[in-house]
Amino acid sequence: MKRILPCVVITLLLILAGFFVPGIGFVGLMLCPLPLAVLGCLEDPRKMSLAELSIEATLFIAVSPTMAVYFLIGCAPIAGVIFLLSRHEFKEVKKFSGPESLLVCVAAAIGFKLLLVVVYWLFTQKNIMFPNVEQLAVSLYDLYDNQPELQDTIKQILAIYPYLLPTMLVTYGIIEGFLNYKFCGAVLKKYFPTSKNFPPALPEFKLWRFPLSLLYASLFALITSFFVNIDNWFWGSIFLVNLQIVVSLLMFIQGLSLAFWIMDGFKLRRGAKIVVCIVLTFPFFWPWLIVIGMSELALNLRERIKFKS
Repeated sequence: MKRILPCVVITLLLILAGFFVPGIGFVGLMLCPLPLAVLGCLEDPRKMSLAELSIEATLFIAVSPTMAVYFLIGCAPIAGVIFLLSRHEFKEVKKFSGPESLLVCVAAAIGFKLLLVVVYWLFTQKNIMFPNVEQLAVSLYDLYDNQPELQDTIKQILAIYPYLLPTMLVTYGIIEGFLNYKFCGAVLKKYFPTSKNFPPALPEFKLWRFPLSLLYASLFALITSFFVNIDNWFWGSIFLVNLQIVVSLLMFIQGLSLAFWIMDGFKLRRGAKIVVCIVLTFPFFWPWLIVIGMSELALNLRERIKFKS
């Protein structure tokens, strides 16, 4: 019980922060599977099940049935997947590498969030992944009431906003799966180094390289948008918009990975790396990082760039 109780309390605090703390609270929702995942790696499945049952009962009775369903369908399965990937019995059946394990975790995060959206829609006729579009529009118009050009852009974005569900699910799943998988391994390594079960280790971020197929998908979306009249091809245009956003995000990550590799190659000190990272957060550099990511996949720049010893 000494580990079950902290797991339950921390999970509940993360969930409540996600729903009631404005601005940064959504991070709590993303990380709420983490305590359960860590507990599963440390204890036997029965204690993990007992902790999950306690969380569900507390949410259902003390908070709301909606939050209980949210955790049951959208969050707890991610902890279960990390638990399975860390077990030695499971590794004997299929020895996943770190990247393969992360891919499984991300796929689970996307799949169960999709299931959550479907279940919630069937019972409420509402999309749990989106805020009220009308309220969002009013707040944005009030915020930029003296910039009519920007308001026109907002209108265009809000017009396609309801059709971006695939992008929202994939983006959310990538971030949620990565954070829980990465932090689970980090917490176990730092605080429970004698544990028998660890998720397979990931390569350093500076060595990440996505499959070449992502480059083909990115080029397909780019070329198709030039040669197809997407204004008269509604569902096709929605597909292309979602595809472009997702592959651009992945190319951005690839470009950022290469940037970290280059900083390491130049042996920059920590302070200089922090300054570079701050600079890269400016939106001006985001398109360039996407181009760099595409170039890395096309030309394998890590083999072409040489650093002086």
